[in-house]
Amino acid sequence: MSNPPSTTTGDRTRRRVELLQELLDVPEIATANLFSIPTYRTGGIAQAGIEKRGWMEARPAISEAINRCTAVLLAYGGQAPSGPARLHFRDQLAWVQERIDARDLPVWTVGGRSLHPSRWHRHTYAEHPGVEFREALVRSVQALSTGRAG
Repeated sequence: MSNPPSTTTGDRTRRRVELLQELLDVPEIATANLFSIPTYRTGGIAQAGIEKRGWMEARPAISEAINRCTAVLLAYGGQAPSGPARLHFRDQLAWVQERIDARDLPVWTVGGRSLHPSRWHRHTYAEHPGVEFREALVRSVQALSTGRAG
């Protein structure tokens, strides 16, 4: 994911991930955020992520999740933060990719991009009009051909 929510519990996002887990018959999931500091919106990372601290503090949870898994679903969102936080974001993606590559894990996405679960419905509606969300979501899961997180 991107980062923890600041004003909600994150239950809606968690339920979306759990739905996909159920639909794909995945026995266990582990989630981790690229950035550790909660913001109201992901756009808040541009300000909160200027310093390296929030990025570095996220790494132990990311490592733990990657070390537990047999595949990775990228779901952190589609837009890099602006300003100085963009450099930290790119460094974080490169660091994550190194860990994925070291374990030779398959990488999956919804719609071929790292769409955040809050955007899955919008994507499936546009790409699979008239198809029930659950079925459209399964159809939208794709392996990344390059295996690259960025």
